[in-house]
Amino acid sequence: MGTLLRRRVFEPLGMNDTGFVVPVERQHRRAGLCGFDREGKPTSLREAPGGHALKDRPAQMSFEAGGGGLWSTVDDYLSFARQLLGDPTNGASLLRPETRAMMTSNQLTPEQRVAARQFGRPIFAEGHGYGMGVAVVMEPDKADPMRCRGGIGTIGWPGAYGSWWQADPTDDSVLIFMAHSMAELSQMARGVGLGVWSAIAEFHSVATADRGGWQA
Repeated sequence: MGTLLRRRVFEPLGMNDTGFVVPVERQHRRAGLCGFDREGKPTSLREAPGGHALKDRPAQMSFEAGGGGLWSTVDDYLSFARQLLGDPTNGASLLRPETRAMMTSNQLTPEQRVAARQFGRPIFAEGHGYGMGVAVVMEPDKADPMRCRGGIGTIGWPGAYGSWWQADPTDDSVLIFMAHSMAELSQMARGVGLGVWSAIAEFHSVATADRGGWQA
């Protein structure tokens, strides 16, 4: 999988810092495991909460997933996101227009939008639909910025540990927010670790303050 992704995606887009393994000479640039202690104060973690993620990829591991496990950077992700806006990066265009249109448009029925839940809450009933791996803004005035919010067709999705991005085709903008905050569910229930989500909402508000509304 890594070889295929490098040949078909990373190299054409100039994503030189993206891969399943971080070379030894670049490991000092990696984000560490950050979380909170029992008192709710920020701290470095030795392992991810619940042990569901590893600090380092075992040398003997050969499995490479198609949907997770990559290391990357803001610059590399910007190149990737711009492809989804139809902007050739480094002269490379990886997707046919009809493929891109399918990926970035709602693929859910009205019934599926109403029924979709995350942590017991509806996530697509208002504002958003879902394409191929991304939320899609359908009703800008109702869209929650924590998934993405912009003009019709804006796409995006938040990461598990505080990363977030969106790409808006109505003004060709890309917003990216990177954080690495691993709070346990029991801590989040007490309000610990929620600051990163507030920071994303504030970042979105500041970054879009001069737009004066979105296409309805």
